[in-house]
Amino acid sequence: MLKPNHVYIEVCHNQSGGLSLCVSNDSGGYRISGSKVGGCETLKCFEVNASELIEQIREHANIERADK
Repeated sequence: MLKPNHVYIEVCHNQSGGLSLCVSNDSGGYRISGSKVGGCETLKCFEVNASELIEQIREHANIERADK
């Protein structure tokens, strides 16, 4: 069971033979990138603080936009 305000980040094999990145909680999840993962093995699962993850995504997304 997840700690409050945490999510799982998963790196999974996908149906195309590559890797996919997913985010989930104890009820379900969402594939962020890569091909479909249905029935494929999870290589690594991390429990992370959702607020910290969102903050860092926003910070790095702003840096990328400034570089373009």
